[in-house]
Amino acid sequence: MDLSYNNFFKQSGNGSSWTVHLDKCKNNIIDSFTNECIKSAKLVEQTALHSLTILFSGGIDSEFMIRVFQSAGIKFDVAIIDYGHWNEHDTKYAYDFCKINDITPQVIDVDVEDLVKSGEFKEIATKSKCCAYQMIPVMKGITKATGSIIMANGEPYFKNYDGKWKWQETQRVNSYNRWYEINNIDGTPDFLRYTPEMIVAFARDPIIQELINNKRPGKLSTRTSKHKLYSSNYNFVPRQKYTGWEMLEESPIMDEVFSNIDEVKKLYNGVYEISVEDLLSRLV
Repeated sequence: MDLSYNNFFKQSGNGSSWTVHLDKCKNNIIDSFTNECIKSAKLVEQTALHSLTILFSGGIDSEFMIRVFQSAGIKFDVAIIDYGHWNEHDTKYAYDFCKINDITPQVIDVDVEDLVKSGEFKEIATKSKCCAYQMIPVMKGITKATGSIIMANGEPYFKNYDGKWKWQETQRVNSYNRWYEINNIDGTPDFLRYTPEMIVAFARDPIIQELINNKRPGKLSTRTSKHKLYSSNYNFVPRQKYTGWEMLEESPIMDEVFSNIDEVKKLYNGVYEISVEDLLSRLV
């Protein structure tokens, strides 16, 4: 299957030359964000080369994705990447969800300290062109998973610049795509923007419209409001937004992590921004 549907989302260049290319929506009638996600889940099922494996961090983004696939009536397996005690504050929600829903997850153990000390951390960062250290152990875990791997990455991110809202994409977040490509991994890391229709539906949602029309003073981005959108159709156990690195960031290993990442950041830290209006005109 394609990383995005019909490869509508493409990227090129590195660093200051990094840019994003978009194809327009194929459908003129665009449904709610959740319903567009359900449609995309069915497209994923149709185009996947293997049985589906959903990567579950324990965060609301990935739980929302799982609930979407459940709503679509699609069969899937679940994989949880476990760093031992380092990310148990995050994965506990994934384990609890699986227990309640009678799901037996595939547990992928990743020793983060060994990953760093062995030099593999830097190797993965360089190959994937990724300067976001939180993503490197996930990439390691993905290579140990089976099936067509589906991740809840890529949700549209809108940012407030003094009342002017822009759509922002970064090279570091999109390095998951490169990792899939160079390792011949079937699936998509970017389910939450798998189709252009999903991006448009997200932007048109009343909750997001309140933000980009500056009707919620003090809000600087969609980072937290997206969870309110997800909760329009599903109920979630309240939790903080975690990366899984909260405990690791307090450990001595971070000095070595930063030294590994700094070199990559100089080359592959591109940012692409356009206004939300410009984004919608390119897609619709």
